[in-house]
Amino acid sequence: MSLRIGLCAPYDLARAGGVNSHIRAQARALARLGHRVSVFGAASAPLPAGEVAMGGCISLVVHGTETGIGIDPRAWRLVGRLLRREQLDVLHVHEPLMPLVPWCATWRSGAPIVATFHTHREHGHRFYPLARPLVAPLMRRVAKRLAVSTAARDTVARYFPGEYTIVPNGIDVGHFARPAPRPADMPPGRPHVLYVGRLEPRKGLDHLVDAIALVRCAVPDVRLVIVGSGPDRDALIERARVAGVDALFAGAVTDEQLPAFYQAADVLCAPATFGESFGIVLLEAMAAGCPVVASSIEGYVGLVGNAECGARIVPAGDAAALAREVAALVADAPLRARLGAKGARFADTFDWTVIARRLQTIYEDVLATAS
Repeated sequence: MSLRIGLCAPYDLARAGGVNSHIRAQARALARLGHRVSVFGAASAPLPAGEVAMGGCISLVVHGTETGIGIDPRAWRLVGRLLRREQLDVLHVHEPLMPLVPWCATWRSGAPIVATFHTHREHGHRFYPLARPLVAPLMRRVAKRLAVSTAARDTVARYFPGEYTIVPNGIDVGHFARPAPRPADMPPGRPHVLYVGRLEPRKGLDHLVDAIALVRCAVPDVRLVIVGSGPDRDALIERARVAGVDALFAGAVTDEQLPAFYQAADVLCAPATFGESFGIVLLEAMAAGCPVVASSIEGYVGLVGNAECGARIVPAGDAAALAREVAALVADAPLRARLGAKGARFADTFDWTVIARRLQTIYEDVLATAS
């Protein structure tokens, strides 16, 4: 059965980010199953073909990350117009409690609503208890609640108890597994330690730079490769210079370029200290066969905290422990190969083909219940 599915984004669709990448990948995967998918949300700039802007945004720093939030009063009218035009069978709202477009979509939808929660807060969510009287009616309109991880589920369920189904983030395994030309700035013959993500305080990059300075004592030619952009870039460049770390700041790279960086790296490090609900970068690296060292925060441990996937877990903020694991992997090619193979098998279970079929079943069940 082909469905008309709407995907509502909670953050600025014109800005790169994990949730936006998730929504776009979900749309592609559902379209491959034969469904007609509409993506919409607030946007600060023109959007790609096939996506619809529901007004503008303001930029805020939320939990250490700069985020675009829709506050355009036209959203109510624009969302209503889109819903009338599309005549959706199912509306899938990501973070339905975020203002303003998800609120409008959840209130105005005549179709059954599925909602996904992505956010994790170790010490509780500041917005949810304050806004609970306002947004509780929105939650009552949701037919099916999903969360990308147990960490994300626990964050929202603390304030809005109920049944939540875990449907994890997905990746296009083939995209990361297909051999890609080696980046020119990562020549063979020397070890490369990779970081991929935003350059901001909660990501723990200061600890990673300190760790690589320690690794250099045993492996003098080790190189740190940092893919991504963010407000800490200049400070990290200076920190690496002072520490004597050979660091390549590659900046933002395209989705097409990213697999090559994972495949050329000897180790992927994810040193975040808080605020991660899942860890999509870990899965991408695993799909590319790259061993992973991650910090022991709840979102990462919930994903890769078992021996089957081959990831190494270290205490968050502990540069010395991070250095020990990285040095051990850099020095042991057979170990890297074994861990890379384990990770690739683990990543297969998160392919978007698998996740999209799960979502399709959920949509069908919701429609059957509503009829």
